[in-house]
Amino acid sequence: MKTKRFNYELVMEFSPKTEEKTKQPIIDKVEKWFESQDSKVVSKDHLGVKQLVYKIKDFDKADFWMLNIEGEKPIKLVELNLFLNREINVIRYLVIKK
Repeated sequence: MKTKRFNYELVMEFSPKTEEKTKQPIIDKVEKWFESQDSKVVSKDHLGVKQLVYKIKDFDKADFWMLNIEGEKPIKLVELNLFLNREINVIRYLVIKK
């Protein structure tokens, strides 16, 4: 019997003032969080620093990262929201279920 796969896409926007040595541990923590949810990060892409259409927390630019996640059971979005809201360098994020 074929098991159902759950696919998600997470886009995180970091403050442009955040240093590279600070971003990587945050991304690693996000990956570990997904692993604790029996999911794995299939790919992660650095999309670069982009101009924002409107200011977010007084920033007009943000550094974008996109992670593709795959798992055998759905993730707990409430827990993910709490987890990402605690990260002060993540100014915005979006989770899309594929």
